Amino acid sequence: MIKLFGFIPAWGLPDISPYVSKTDLYLRLAGVPFSLEMLYHGDLTQTSKGKLPFIDDNGTIVSDTVLIEMYIKNKFGDRLDAGLTAAEKAISVAFARMGDWSFYWFLVQMRYRRDEDFKIYDPFWVEFLSWLPVEQRAQPVKEFRERLLLQFFHSGMGRNSEAEVEQLAYQQIDAISDFLADKPYFHGDKATSVDSAIYANLSHCMFVPFPSPIGKYANGKPNLLAYVNRIQQQHYMQYDAKRAVRGPT
Repeated sequence: MIKLFGFIPAWGLPDISPYVSKTDLYLRLAGVPFSLEMLYHGDLTQTSKGKLPFIDDNGTIVSDTVLIEMYIKNKFGDRLDAGLTAAEKAISVAFARMGDWSFYWFLVQMRYRRDEDFKIYDPFWVEFLSWLPVEQRAQPVKEFRERLLLQFFHSGMGRNSEAEVEQLAYQQIDAISDFLADKPYFHGDKATSVDSAIYANLSHCMFVPFPSPIGKYANGKPNLLAYVNRIQQQHYMQYDAKRAVRGPT
């Protein structure tokens, strides 16, 4: 069985990382048996690229959500997108990469930019770094945040003010909402691979405790709220039934 390595579940979501959540849902939608494993000791130096998720398929290691998806398609066939037109597949790639490489930075601002937001992580560091003595945990946490904020800056997104980042986020949220319209899934009645990326980014924006205008704006879109709740109810109620479904904010 394939092992998917992630961080830890959080906030009624399968993982604290949107990228792990994305791959988790992709595997579920594709009907590929797998187990979700917590990376031992939270030591990213154990990973081939210093990041999560990665999969271990009986000794074959694949890292990066897009490369994992390609590997799964090559091994099991394209169970989700085979019925899409070339144009629909192109739209899927565009929206998925928007999530992977642009929307992600909105989530970084929500979590890491302000001290009061980053403190929400405190209970998770206790669990994730439990293998370290208490007095040694502060430094890796500090370095982790500094590294994320440096990446945020070098991406170009972090050079913008908080308000400017929020405006850019609203534009992408509008685009997702407008394309989804009243459809159950991104391309209609059946979930496809792009839904794993859209769900992951929206749920980590909308179903988290960070008091950001970005999350509030997304939660104000009835069709997005219905969409994420639909996937939560179908796949993730086991994590936390009370927090996994949201109503209007």
